[in-house]
Amino acid sequence: MEYVNGVRISDPERERLVDELGRHLTAGRLTIGEFDQRVGEVYRSVTTDEAHRVLSDLPAAPPASPAPPPAPARTADRRLPLHQRIEWGAWAAAGTINLVIWAIVSIAVGAAVYPWPVWVIGPWGLVLLGRTLAGREGAGHRAHPGRGSSRALPAGGWCTSGWRASQTRL
Repeated sequence: MEYVNGVRISDPERERLVDELGRHLTAGRLTIGEFDQRVGEVYRSVTTDEAHRVLSDLPAAPPASPAPPPAPARTADRRLPLHQRIEWGAWAAAGTINLVIWAIVSIAVGAAVYPWPVWVIGPWGLVLLGRTLAGREGAGHRAHPGRGSSRALPAGGWCTSGWRASQTRL
């Protein structure tokens, strides 16, 4: 980097000098105290000549290391989104509770009673399975205006209760 003696230093030039001092620090040529002192001198300097004095006893700085390459994107991530894992966990917990109650009742009666838990486990499980396989995220859900929704109805539009938005001032 070339600089002209006596010319006022700019902020980007100061940042480049501080970065260079940081590379010397990581290379082990400066202690943290020396680094801190020299950075202070860079920021107090007015001219490029004053600022570059902090590097006078140091060799040329090692080149900056290139940024690491970005991590490869997962193309076949089979893991379910968090909300679907929660839904499946709730389904499994409710199904287990219903099966335990059914088993306790069957043991208490002394014979297997009608397997009513299938009506809790089956339809709910089929709906969850369909949503999981279709990748449904529930994006079509719209909150009711005036109940925590940030969306406003267009002027003269209808809300779910049938009142006109212009009349109710939602």
